[in-house]
Amino acid sequence: MASAERAYRYDAYPDYAPERSRRSSVRAIRTGSPSATEANASLLVTAAKLAAVVLVFVAALCFARIALTNAAVTTMIESDALSAQISEARSSGVGLEMEQSVLSSTSALNAAVKRLGMAAPAEVGALVLDPDVVATDANGELSLSDSVKNVVGARS
Repeated sequence: MASAERAYRYDAYPDYAPERSRRSSVRAIRTGSPSATEANASLLVTAAKLAAVVLVFVAALCFARIALTNAAVTTMIESDALSAQISEARSSGVGLEMEQSVLSSTSALNAAVKRLGMAAPAEVGALVLDPDVVATDANGELSLSDSVKNVVGARS
């Protein structure tokens, strides 16, 4: 078995060994702090992230200020419109009060009566009517039978 084992090992026959066994295996292992360029790159990435966050925050503040300014301007415009409507209603109310006082004054009424050719009545009379014969029941509806009784009672 010892001879067969040697036949399968490449290091026993250096002429037939693959390329990788001829090369020396060298590995570089980094120890200690990162180099200055890596530290600068990491600092630049952190600064860029911080700048992006600040930019987003400032943009949000600007949008909030624009929204508040827009709301204030809209409120002022509506307030001015309401103030104009109130002053118009007040002036119209004053005009109506003056017209009502003019129309209800006795001198204006006398002038209107004379203009229309109206005069006070010569005599005053009163009409006396017979009692009403129409009767209603307890529910407030017309009662034919009670009305007939009233008509018969009024004639006798």
